[in-house]
Amino acid sequence: MSPTSILRGIAFLLLLQWVSTLIINALGVPFPPSLLGMLILTGLLCAGIIPDTSVEGICNILISKMGMLFLPAGVSVILYADVIKAELMPIVVSIVLVSIAVLAATAFFLQAMLKKGEH
Repeated sequence: MSPTSILRGIAFLLLLQWVSTLIINALGVPFPPSLLGMLILTGLLCAGIIPDTSVEGICNILISKMGMLFLPAGVSVILYADVIKAELMPIVVSIVLVSIAVLAATAFFLQAMLKKGEH
């Protein structure tokens, strides 16, 4: 993993973020640009338009620093402790239902991808 490949990966991810922000602003749709950027990146990687090696280095670095990246969000939750305490039951139910839905969707997607690979 050379410094040049890391810089190229960072530049590509920033370019993708900029493009997704332009698309969201042009459409005027309330959608997170970072999510659109990740969807575009996924599409480009799945289609083979860009090789996975072009973003592998920066992805490894980001994954290794993931705990640090989520720390500010975790600390800011403390500011809303009173709201969380008042709405604890709906929050817990939502977390459980969404977790089940994500696990089911992941399982069905993986099963479909594995069946597709067998043919």
